[in-house]
Amino acid sequence: MDYETRPACRNDLRRLAAYFRQLFDVPKGGAFPVLEALDKLSDVFEGSNYVIVDDKALPPQTMAQCTPNDKDGFTIEIKESVYKGAYEHGVGALLGFICHEMCHIFLFEIGFTPIYARSFADNEIPAYRSVEWQAKALCAEVMIPYEESVGMKPKQIIDTYHVSQAFASKRRKLGKKG
Repeated sequence: MDYETRPACRNDLRRLAAYFRQLFDVPKGGAFPVLEALDKLSDVFEGSNYVIVDDKALPPQTMAQCTPNDKDGFTIEIKESVYKGAYEHGVGALLGFICHEMCHIFLFEIGFTPIYARSFADNEIPAYRSVEWQAKALCAEVMIPYEESVGMKPKQIIDTYHVSQAFASKRRKLGKKG
């Protein structure tokens, strides 16, 4: 499921990532402390919060989800196994799922709201206009600061930024210079 929104390119999202980090009092470089930022969610985005839910409360392929709540904000529901894996083991993919949902709130708050009330199938919307792609790309830029990671090998990216192999490999491809 995806929604169309106003366009944004990766460079736009890269600039927004620096602002996102500032909102959570995180330095421009280094690993992004996802769970510490999650605990500040309601301070940064008034009316927003998160809850840990039983794994069966969300569909099998959904690790976490962000939905509007009755406090004029959003609630991020996180599967218990996802939160536990992120908290106890620092699993990069699980931290990424949580950060991705936080990025949805941020993008919505700064005006990247859905244009249409209906959803579309994945890959039906061009990436630069996709709510899902924008949140995923912003999450990658938040978790792996671009300038700092140029030239790093995937293993270095994983060890430095606590991200998944998939994020590290994708970042590596984007960061190759000349």
